[in-house]
Parts: sequence; structure tokens; C-alpha cells
Amino acid sequence: MDLNGPWFIERDTKRTVLFRGVNLGGGTKLPKGIPSHQDRGFWEDYDTKVDFVGRPFPLHEADDHLQRLADWGFNLIRLIVTWEAIEHKGPGLYDEEYLDYITELLKKCEQYDLKVFIDPHQDAWSRQCGGSGHPGWTHALVGLNPRHFSVTNAAIVHNTYPIKDGFPKMIWNTNYQKLAAATMFTLFFAGKTYAPKCIVNGVHVQDYLQTHYFNAFRELAKRIHKEELEDSVVIGYDTMNEPGKGYIGLKDISKSSDSDIDFKMGLMPTPYEGMQLGSGIATNVEEWDFIWSGPKRRGKVLVDPKGTQAWMSASEVLEACNRFGWQRSEEWSAGCIWEMHGVWSNKSSPSLLSPHYFASDPITGESTDYHDFWIDFLLRFTKAIREFHTDALIFVQPAVLEPPPLIPRSLDRLVYAPHWYDGLTLVKKKWCSYNFDFINLSRGKYGTGPLRYVRAMRVGEKAIRQCFVDQLKTIREEGLQQIGNYPCLLGEIGIPYDMQPAKSNSLQWLWAWVSAWFVQPAIAIRSMNITDSPDSPQNKAMDANMHATETNLLNYAIWHYMPDNDSYWGDLWNGEDLSVWQTFSAINHRAPSVSDPKVLDATWVDQYLDANSSSSTLQETPTLTGTVADPQNARDIASLHRPHARKIAGTPLSIEYISPTFRQRASYHLRYTHHTANGPTEIFIPSCFFPIDNTEVTVSNGRSEVEEVSEKHWLLRWWAEPTTTDGEVLDIQIRVVELPKKN
Repeated sequence: MDLNGPWFIERDTKRTVLFRGVNLGGGTKLPKGIPSHQDRGFWEDYDTKVDFVGRPFPLHEADDHLQRLADWGFNLIRLIVTWEAIEHKGPGLYDEEYLDYITELLKKCEQYDLKVFIDPHQDAWSRQCGGSGHPGWTHALVGLNPRHFSVTNAAIVHNTYPIKDGFPKMIWNTNYQKLAAATMFTLFFAGKTYAPKCIVNGVHVQDYLQTHYFNAFRELAKRIHKEELEDSVVIGYDTMNEPGKGYIGLKDISKSSDSDIDFKMGLMPTPYEGMQLGSGIATNVEEWDFIWSGPKRRGKVLVDPKGTQAWMSASEVLEACNRFGWQRSEEWSAGCIWEMHGVWSNKSSPSLLSPHYFASDPITGESTDYHDFWIDFLLRFTKAIREFHTDALIFVQPAVLEPPPLIPRSLDRLVYAPHWYDGLTLVKKKWCSYNFDFINLSRGKYGTGPLRYVRAMRVGEKAIRQCFVDQLKTIREEGLQQIGNYPCLLGEIGIPYDMQPAKSNSLQWLWAWVSAWFVQPAIAIRSMNITDSPDSPQNKAMDANMHATETNLLNYAIWHYMPDNDSYWGDLWNGEDLSVWQTFSAINHRAPSVSDPKVLDATWVDQYLDANSSSSTLQETPTLTGTVADPQNARDIASLHRPHARKIAGTPLSIEYISPTFRQRASYHLRYTHHTANGPTEIFIPSCFFPIDNTEVTVSNGRSEVEEVSEKHWLLRWWAEPTTTDGEVLDIQIRVVELPKKN
């Protein structure tokens, strides 16, 4: 894959490639048999014996899933691969069976003409920190004890939460600011600066962690190179999903962030309060709610760990060192790393000695910035990957929702890969009649003071859709300014499917649920699926998201496709439910009583626990309402199926798609400037909304042909007239002229 400024270019034909991708998939965050709502199997033997082979699905199911994604018009996969999946057994011990599985999966992707970039995925450092991604032994390395994270509020973890189905929505994200994850990220990116005493096996812990991270993904790149899958299938690598900043750059650790746009929910100790709690000291901490306008402080709550520490005891540290072959320096004693480095003291009573410790280099006194440490990481990661994949694109992903730093111009073949979600809908799980221009609000566009929220508010669907367009425009422009003249690809964008139903649909939902007890379950379940209505909140939200990407001519990867998404537990991770796929099945649609957490805990069975099972969970069910592309999918929303100009013999200028509703038919309009290319413009067309016999195609010049017709889609190829000059503006319009009559 070549680059030409902000565009991907197909090397052989010189056509512009627009990527419509999907993340595959969220289930890969989790080892087999350990969803986040179960405590069984959590933190056993440092979580070294977990198994990721067959995640996101067993190889014998790959054809079904990849064919489906191709039929939906996707031409790119952001493949989630965690450091934990590769190196969970211990430092330097790679899961060879898992690496074999990944390479075989990539070969399957090649068969369906799906390009791939690897996503070294993590959230809030690890599963033990209430997120995902990095190996459990990394906690043992620095002396943290995940079994004590909950009682010390070092992390809020779904696996150990007392009422599993009462886990607060999106609260997992607050773990970035809590002791466990904040300590790990600080040590990973800037440990040599802030924790110089942390030496293991003669190497600083920062170098130890980073080297093992780089080597794990370099081993994957080596496998991909050996199997000749580079470039033909794998086009590049993300750096690290949504990296945390830890404590780096904090001005005063005795205070909470004074920004009223930072995400706050539940118990929110300051960094210093978190250090005290981690050492077993009772502390009053702030508690926050998330309301219509954002976070709101409720008051203070006493949290008392009763002497239990988030840190391992001296004997536990010795046991871990013997287990993994570590030898700490004499200076590195058991207990709180930050107390050891003089940030605070607990000799007689807790006292904060250096509130500004992380604002500057403790030795030189020079101010520090997280981005300086992150760029050093970026340079080292790029070098490691390109040792084997020399032409690898590096998908640059700095801290989430922040403007990117200025990238050294010595780096080349980059792609800016930020994430963007409609945060209000994601947290409230409701498609509201209002929203906020969050990105531009956070950039200071609306001034200061509380009135800026009023200025940033958008009311009504038209205004909300434009608000999304404006935010993505800002993100794209920031990338061009800071990263350089490179493509922008949204690594994640998506919607929660477990939204509150619109008022007009509430009675319909209730009636369908009641019917499930008296009629054939499959029929009742299908009638409950009001998400495929054009007026459903899910469809409106997804269409607004996709409209914003198309208007800004952005490449993107939807979050996400998860074959084992559960009708009750969603994505099986922290209460999230964003998968574009959920199998129609009568199993689990009747939710158990929520009064007994043990009953809830027993309702879920991992369908991929035995990856060698030959049985398929996919079931055919009758389609009773609407026009759907895939009757097996309980989430077959209209806006997911849209035309896509995957290859353009020129440079795109504008894309306009009108999604079908009860009042209007679907239509698609593409404009681009022509340039000489060795191939036609290719547009993927979904058959569900554009039946071939009822679709009219109008081109400004040249000829078009229909090819690769299947039940799910067809491909339109368009050749401009040979006399067309470079730079000439061309357009194509595709619209339904007569809807097919129902039998």
C-alpha cells in the first residue's frame, strides 16, 4: 500500500483506496472462558495459564465470519492482538500455538481480499486493572497485587465487583487515573525518570517492560514476514491502543483534575489519595455522578481498606521473583514505589512530601511532557516492527481525544489513527435530542466558563449530525498539522446497541417481550428486534456516525464485530455492548432474575471455550419485518449497509449517502477529480437497499458495468472516457427508482 499525501494508493493500479473497516473483535480482549463478569479463573498463578487460541473465533468458523464481513462491504480489518495473548506465560515465553493461529487467520483474510492492520490492544493496562491487554506478570514485576485492587480502590474491576449486573456504565475508563494503571503507565513510559530505583536483572523496569512489549510484537511481525503475509495482507501496525498517561506531567497530585470535561464517575481519589489507599490507609475520596451536562461531584466518601495493601508483601515479592527469575536491585524494596522515591511518607502519619513530583524531572528540574516519552516509545516501536516488515505503515495513536503531538519528520509511512465516539450516547446509552461539540469544546473553541456548554450544545437531529461532522473535521485537520501530510483513519468509531428504546417503540418492545412467553420463541425474538427499524435510536446514531466519516472522506474501522456477543451480557466486557453482530437465538433472551448475582453469573456459557468444537451456533430464523441484509443478525440496522467507493480512479471530493427510511429511498452520490489509473472506480453496493433491477446509475461520462453479483451485494465498475483529462471533476449518482414489490 502506497501513500500520496492524505490518501491510500493501491500500488499496482494507482487508484485511491478508501478503507471501510471493522475491528475484529472485542472478544479478543478476553481469554477463553473468562468474561469480565465472572471471578472464576481470575488472577490464578499470575494469569499465566490463560488461553487465547480461537479468539475471536475458531479457524473452522473463519470462512463464515469473513465472508459475512466482505458481504457487508468491509475491506479492512483492525485485528486485535494483545500482548497478554502472545506472552502470558512469562517474560520471553511466547504462546507459539496462538501465533500459529493468528498467521492462519491472516491467510483466511487474504482469501476474502481483506487488508489487515495489527492493533496491540489494551485498555487501562490490563484485565487485572479492570481493562485488557497486557500480561498479568507485569503487575508482579512491579510488586502490585491485583487481588487487592478492589478493596484499595486501585482499580474497579468487573470480575471482583459484588453485583455483576450492577457494574456502572463506562466506569472502567476511570481506571486510567487510579493507582494500578497509573503506576504501570508511568513506569512503562517514564520509569527511568520518576522511579530510578526500580532495577530488575540489571535493567530498569521501563526498559524491561518496553523491550518485552516490542519483542512480542516483533515476533508476530517475524511470523508474518516468514509466511509472506506482509503488504499483501498486513499493511501495518497500530502503536498501542488508547495509551494511558499515568502520572506524567501532573502539576499537583494532591488535587483532582480541575477540568470539567474530564470523565469522572464513582469514587475518584486524587493520585495522592490513591497512594494512601494502596498502602491500606483509610481516606476520604470524592464521589461523582455523570449527568446530562457531564460529571457532577456528589461529595466525599470514606474508603477504608483496613490495612490491606495493593502492593505485595516482601514474601510475595520474593515468591514472584523466584517464579519468573527476577532479581531486584538492593534499593528496590517491597511496598509503594512512590513512597520509596520520596513522593510521600507514611512513617508516623501520611504526609505528602513532593506534590509536584511528576510535573518535572526530579533530577534536573526541567518540566516534562507525556508526549516526549510517548514519541520515544513510538520511535523504538517503529524500529522493532520494521526490522522484519520494512514497509509497514505505522498507525499513530497518541492519548485518546487529545490533540496529537508534533511527530518527528524523520518518520515516514505514517497513518494518523485516532478514536472518536459520541461520548454522550456511549455513557448514557440513549440517543438524546441534544448533544455537545465535545472535541471543539475541549480545544477551547467556545471560550471559558459554564456558558461554553450552552454555546457547544446542539439540539435536534440535524444539528447533532452536523456537530459530528465538525468534530471529525477538527480531528482530521489536527492530524495533518501535527502528524504530517498522511492519511487519517479512525481506529475506532461505533455505537452502543443496548440503548434505551425510543418512546414510540417502548410499547412495541413490551408487547414483543410479553409475547415471548406465549408464542414460538424465534418469532417473538424477531419481533423484539426493533433496532432494524430506520427510526430506531441505534440506526439514527450509526447513520449520524457514518455520515460524519463520509462527509470528511475519512477511512475508519467500526468498533466492532464479536461473534459471541451475548444477548444479556453484551460484549462480555465491562457491560459494553457495541458489537455489530449478535446471533438470533432463543437462548438467554429471557433474562434471569437480577436479584441473585450467582444466578446471573451462571447464565453465560462460552461458546468458544472449546475452540475445536465443530458445532455452529448460527441459526436460521425467519425474517418477519423489514428488509434486512442478514436475517441471522439481531443487529441488522439499515445504516450499517451502505455503498462504499472502495477504489477510485482519482481523488475523492465528496460523498453523500441518504440512508433509506419509511419516507425516502436510498441514494448515493460520489464526486472526484480524475487522474490516470490502471483500473476503474469500484463501488460496493448492498443489494438489500439497491436491488439491481430497481437501481439507476448516472455517470458524468464513460461507462459503468455491474460485476460480482451475489445475494448480498453487487460491485459497480466505472471507466471514465479515455479523453478525460487529469483534474477533471466527475460524478456518479446511484438511486433506487422503484422499490421491489412484495410477494
